[in-house]
Amino acid sequence: MTDTQFRDRCPQCGEGRLRSWRELNDEERMVVLRLPASADYTRAERESRHRWCARCWHEETETRAEG
Repeated sequence: MTDTQFRDRCPQCGEGRLRSWRELNDEERMVVLRLPASADYTRAERESRHRWCARCWHEETETRAEG
């Protein structure tokens, strides 16, 4: 497995792939807008920086440090 594949794997369920806002379909985006992090972050910040697993709905709020 390459480093990129490992970074994209969901740390919570280990099965899903973390995807950016642009990679989510309309239905998935509707779910994301209802997740608990909606109260803590602006929509613009979440769309530009966060990634989600559509399998378990884990939300990654920061990019992990490489190395």
